Amino acid sequence: MEQINQVQAQRVWQRVRGTQESTETSLADLIVAEWEDSAIYLQLSRHFSGKDSMLLQKMHEQEQTHCSCLKGICSMTTGTLPHLPKQAPIHGSIEQILRNCYGREMRALSAYDARCQDPEYGHVFTRLRDQEQEHCRLILELIGSLHRK
Repeated sequence: MEQINQVQAQRVWQRVRGTQESTETSLADLIVAEWEDSAIYLQLSRHFSGKDSMLLQKMHEQEQTHCSCLKGICSMTTGTLPHLPKQAPIHGSIEQILRNCYGREMRALSAYDARCQDPEYGHVFTRLRDQEQEHCRLILELIGSLHRK
């Protein structure tokens, strides 16, 4: 007889009941956050030139990939996808926007780190966490480059 995996059984019951653990960021929230980050990086790339603009465009593409990956997981686990809002233009100083991005990346990093032990998708969350950690480093580099100009 097959052994029942408690973690998988708990996830199945959560899906059946439609509940989420309150301490965890939901997949839908993560998808929306990645979607928003992607749009912010694209808009920021237009305020920079050369290497820095290309760096932000690459981060935009990576966030789009994160969003797609999370949508795939959401589709596999819930069968539904969240509605993605239309993106608003960014406002404020470039440095403040980058500071806010750093905070957003840290929250995403933490959310992914909490999911790294997931039996089915842990390897995906580990990769996302590592990329978010690199984004944090790159944002600090961009903030530092603002002060040398």
